[in-house]
Amino acid sequence: MKIKPTLSTIILLMVSILSFSLTEGTNLTAAMAYSGYPYFYITSVTPDTSVTIRAYNFPANDTFKVMMNKIGTKGINGIVVDTISSGAGGSFTATFSIPNALKGQKQIAIRLQSTSGSGYYAYNWFYNSSTKYGTGGPYPVTYQGYPTIAVKQVVKNKYIILQMTNLPKNDQFKVLMNRYGTKGIKGVQVATFSTGSGGSQTIKVKIPKSFKDVSLIAVRIQSTSGSGYFAYNWFYNR
Repeated sequence: MKIKPTLSTIILLMVSILSFSLTEGTNLTAAMAYSGYPYFYITSVTPDTSVTIRAYNFPANDTFKVMMNKIGTKGINGIVVDTISSGAGGSFTATFSIPNALKGQKQIAIRLQSTSGSGYYAYNWFYNSSTKYGTGGPYPVTYQGYPTIAVKQVVKNKYIILQMTNLPKNDQFKVLMNRYGTKGIKGVQVATFSTGSGGSQTIKVKIPKSFKDVSLIAVRIQSTSGSGYFAYNWFYNR
């Protein structure tokens, strides 16, 4: 028995498709609109009890774990004290408890690290007292800024020449490729490299067969050491 769709059914289907398309388009636009990187300042400390931060330029709809560790660690592999959602992104204020294991420490590092795979993170430090706070970045200062990458040459479906600048010292990175708009997150691993003394480096990276004839490709370098450093870009495969 054949069932003829009614006019109301057709209209409902069209509205559903339009609604889905608009939602997906809005999500993609929001993702592509974000630029820069998140950061935060310490606004107050209750010694051995809690620390309050003011965060800025956080990406929307991401989840972050909050870690604390001894000074000089940038909070890497620290004690997880909380998890937060960035919601609409931008700025927010939050207070976190100082874990028992770090009570009595004069200085404490605090880090917010994405758990979604986006790669975003921010860190700072504070004096475990009510008078002095950190000013951002590592302490003591040994590396500033963040790495960047540029695609200098493309041989269609074969390889790219990738130029990297401001790499941190003695770190290990993997190189990923994925479709445009993904920032290379969860992409195909195509290479690994060591930063050595840091600074600038140029490498040749093969384009995986799974991306043959794909017009736009995202490329990403992601630290595998736990430092949290990353950079991404994209190129025309032509």
